[in-house]
Amino acid sequence: MIRVTGNNSLLMSSLNTDTDNDTKVVDLLKKSSETEKSSKTTGKKSEEYDSVKKSASSLKASAAVLSETGEDSIFAKAEESGDYSDLISLIERFTGDYNSLLESLSDLDTDKSANYSKELKSIVSGQSEALQKVGITVDSNGKLVIDEETLKNADKKELKDLFQGENSVAGKVADKSIYIGANAAADQYVDSCANYTAGGTSAEYVQMANLIGSYLDSLS
Repeated sequence: MIRVTGNNSLLMSSLNTDTDNDTKVVDLLKKSSETEKSSKTTGKKSEEYDSVKKSASSLKASAAVLSETGEDSIFAKAEESGDYSDLISLIERFTGDYNSLLESLSDLDTDKSANYSKELKSIVSGQSEALQKVGITVDSNGKLVIDEETLKNADKKELKDLFQGENSVAGKVADKSIYIGANAAADQYVDSCANYTAGGTSAEYVQMANLIGSYLDSLS
């Protein structure tokens, strides 16, 4: 460990003395501190982007299965067996995934994430009355709330009209979640590049290290 002894005024004077290229050691130290702070902020933002991507992927998966058509669809299997428990469970999973994505977008807190939330909520609000009939309501934050008994006893044709097919609620949400996830990944990359550039170049860090090293050598 290096200990600096002697006149403190000499230390402060040396720290504030201009170098040949008019760069002060204290200025570079300050920039390093700002860069570290920016890095921590960028790290937090990166986690929020990751959360959006993960939530969008989960929603896309449940919405895609729910909206699937054909003889292998979950609706076809339920109709054939007369057992709708898997379908009800999938609808519950879909609503949970939808709510999670809204939360992730809110945590990200960007203009784009706010617009994505509005777009998702617009899809749902367009079918709010039909959703309410099958036991799914929208709360003040735009999240979906399920009345389990109403959902279990809902008219199966109404459920099918709401959730099956590419133009259904689930189909439109599936498409939107793909778009949201892809854009979150792109924005995350752009933000990371921008913050690295703003933080300073590697040459500046080398310059700072050389200046500090030269100064400490002068004290020995």
